[in-house]
Amino acid sequence: MDDLAESAIDTASAIAGVDHCIVGVSDLEAARAAYEAMGFTMTPRGRHIGWSTANYCIMFERDYIELLGIVEPEGYSAGLDEILASRGEGLLKLAFRSEDAARTHEFFDSRGLIDEPVKELARELEAPGGTVLPEFRLVHPRTEATPGLASFICQHLTPAMVWRPEWCKHRNTAIGVRSYGILADDPSALAEGWVRIFGAGAVRRDGGRLSVETGTARLDFLSREELAAAFCCVEFSNLKDGDILGMTVGVTDLVEVAVCCAEAGVACIRTDEGLTVLPESACGLAISFVQEA
Repeated sequence: MDDLAESAIDTASAIAGVDHCIVGVSDLEAARAAYEAMGFTMTPRGRHIGWSTANYCIMFERDYIELLGIVEPEGYSAGLDEILASRGEGLLKLAFRSEDAARTHEFFDSRGLIDEPVKELARELEAPGGTVLPEFRLVHPRTEATPGLASFICQHLTPAMVWRPEWCKHRNTAIGVRSYGILADDPSALAEGWVRIFGAGAVRRDGGRLSVETGTARLDFLSREELAAAFCCVEFSNLKDGDILGMTVGVTDLVEVAVCCAEAGVACIRTDEGLTVLPESACGLAISFVQEA
């Protein structure tokens, strides 16, 4: 067995696909209202203990979207204030899932790709019946570990607190994120790094596109031209290499998406594949809704 195949097997126990994405927003309550208008069910608000940030989440069966904003002008925001000031709202990074943070840390440490220990994080969640404390373990490998993408790895210690059936049902019939569109000046140059994580069979080159199957959402690294075409965006000059422009979300009834967007006056474009909500209506990212069986 060669080193790449062996690496992919090791990774299977260290990284279990994409867990969630983080959307940085300048006004958390306005962002919540905008996503509710698109037909998403929002969790109650969560507060990161010891930080100045709070969030709302959109839960699916296997993953979720996190809207993250600053709710106190002073305090630790993990750099969110600087990001919002320099590039505005939008997708910040992806979190991969770990079933065992210690094993995940060992995987990256054995390859010389991590410098930090496993970190603990908790947040207060204003759940029905009273505030609860979802807890997590986070692993932060070096940037070169996941080439062309800002990311970290998250293990949920209390998943039942956030994956509640009533929070996973959405008026727009959304059932999960299927792919992410990431800007890459040279997508093919990223291939080797992703092969070492997910194996050669998970990585595909197609013109100006590099696609990586993670086991949950697919990562699509696209040239500027292909990214603009994929998400119907003519101009996104504020993005730089490695930034995530948008996502594709699977739904069971595209008509319901169209109804929600029409009622809310959401800026969107019909495409051959479905309906794309433009960044101005979704806090700086494009969302392409596509029909699934």
